[in-house]
Amino acid sequence: MTVTIRTFKDSPHCYLASAPSICGGATYLLCFSHDIFGAMSLHDFTEMLRKHFNLPEVELAFRDARLDPDAGSLLSLLREHE
Repeated sequence: MTVTIRTFKDSPHCYLASAPSICGGATYLLCFSHDIFGAMSLHDFTEMLRKHFNLPEVELAFRDARLDPDAGSLLSLLREHE
C-alpha cells in the first residue's frame, strides 16, 4: 500500500496524506501539519493502515502537485476538528 502526500496550494505547511483501500471502496485521508505532532500523526496513520490490512510495510510517496481545494471547503472540512 502506498500513502501519497501532497501539500495544499495556499497552505504550504499543511499536508494531506491519502491511501486507497485495498478493496477499492474507500480512501483513507489524514491532514497533518509540518511539525513534530504532524510527523507523529503520519506515523500513527501508516501504522494503523499496516496493522489493519496486515501488511509488512506501507510506502510513502511525495507528490509535487499541490491540491487546490474548492473555495477552501476541503481544507475547512479537514480542519474542522482541530
